[in-house]
Amino acid sequence: MSWHFPNASRVFFDENRRDFQIAGKPRGSTGKGLRAITHAAVKIGLLEFCRERNLPHPGFVVLDSPLLAYWKPEGNEDDLRGTDVKEMFYGYLLGLQKNNQVIIVENQHPPDFVYEKGNVTVFTKNPYQGRYGFFPIGQVPLLGDRAERDNSA
Repeated sequence: MSWHFPNASRVFFDENRRDFQIAGKPRGSTGKGLRAITHAAVKIGLLEFCRERNLPHPGFVVLDSPLLAYWKPEGNEDDLRGTDVKEMFYGYLLGLQKNNQVIIVENQHPPDFVYEKGNVTVFTKNPYQGRYGFFPIGQVPLLGDRAERDNSA
């Protein structure tokens, strides 16, 4: 696999279990971090499969914490911190056709090269720095601005 996922040389879909087998083990038997990255692989694979064959697909996927195994591994088998999976994952996404979009909600910042080549928005939950959250908030009045205080009463 081009993401350098460990032990991914034998991957197939087990129709009886309705899940993937990776290196002879059911995907569902791994920790939630490895399940997250393999779930991302399936979603992105489905996007590419549909787009390459002109099958219906909205053209985007949303991934929630696909790299969980980097910052919160459940055990040694679920720990990807000593690998380059994170860099290979982001590099692969940057190489997707431009008519595809991958939205990633992640608790850790991506590698530096992603900032240079991708579109990264960091939500700070700080009204005075960066973007506060997903939905924009109105102008935050400065503490010393008397006109704003008087108008808000």
